[in-house]
Amino acid sequence: MVAFVTVLLVSINNTSGDHLEHNDSLRMIQKADTANQQLDMNNPKLTLSAEQQQNSKHNSNAGQKPESPVSTHKVNYLSINQLPGNNNAQIKFQISMKVHVLEPNLYFLKYDIFPAYVSYSQKSLWNVGQKSQPFEETNYNPEFFLDYSVNVAILNRFKLQSIVISPIEHESNGLAGMQSRSWNRQYVLLRFGLESKEKLEVTNSFLSDKALLYVKLWYASSYSEQNDYLQSIGSNNKFLDYMGQGEIGISVRNFLWGGSLKDHQMDIKTLIVQNINNVSCEFEFRQQLPDLNFAVYMQYWYGYGETLLRFDQFGHRGFVGLSFSY
Repeated sequence: MVAFVTVLLVSINNTSGDHLEHNDSLRMIQKADTANQQLDMNNPKLTLSAEQQQNSKHNSNAGQKPESPVSTHKVNYLSINQLPGNNNAQIKFQISMKVHVLEPNLYFLKYDIFPAYVSYSQKSLWNVGQKSQPFEETNYNPEFFLDYSVNVAILNRFKLQSIVISPIEHESNGLAGMQSRSWNRQYVLLRFGLESKEKLEVTNSFLSDKALLYVKLWYASSYSEQNDYLQSIGSNNKFLDYMGQGEIGISVRNFLWGGSLKDHQMDIKTLIVQNINNVSCEFEFRQQLPDLNFAVYMQYWYGYGETLLRFDQFGHRGFVGLSFSY
């Protein structure tokens, strides 16, 4: 029995030694193969520095579920301007989303040369106090655009964040006769950002920077019906006198208070290159609700062009409700 146990132990030791030697040989072969591999110069992970690789999207998303190609475009909200019992009460709501056409990690020579998006926005006015005309109007706004990330520092924390180019943006209200409104635009948008000293979490489509400034300039077409309408009512103005040929917007994040209510944002935008007498401004404020996917939403509109049907009607009114993201 002693002899049998001795022979068994010797056999096990020999087998383990052979297995270890085999593993060591495999490791040496793998290292040699890795050393002989040629770098793929079109692979951004192999051409970036170590620090850039650590901060790159490829490294941060490794082993994680890919992000959804669908995201928020404009602010999504549901709001009301008066109590529902009032005959003039209106609910104003907007639904807006964008889809990344190509995979975000599809690169050519280290650059994403075709960051294409298709977006759709829909804004409606619902007459909750009237049974004869439940909806005053709905504006349909599809567009296609290229969003190029730049991130070039201009002065300290102020940077040129991105350049957006759109070959086509359409907007219409789908109504018939004298109430029909539609136009097309091609635009260029420059987006500037002021980086925050502290890291700001992107909550409910809020900014990731402390502040944002954008300038949007467009070339408009296919709006002759609106000019005909203005002429028919005896007005000498043109459609673009009200809707302008561009827009400037400013957004500021977390500027009022801290604590659990620190996540808030104010957006201000105004039309430019329009008739000097037809000033239009929109103010939006959102306060994120703790532990919820909703924010308290407030909007104030002053001037012309609130919707396509109201483009030549002066108005100033406020709405209160909720905004949301998905």
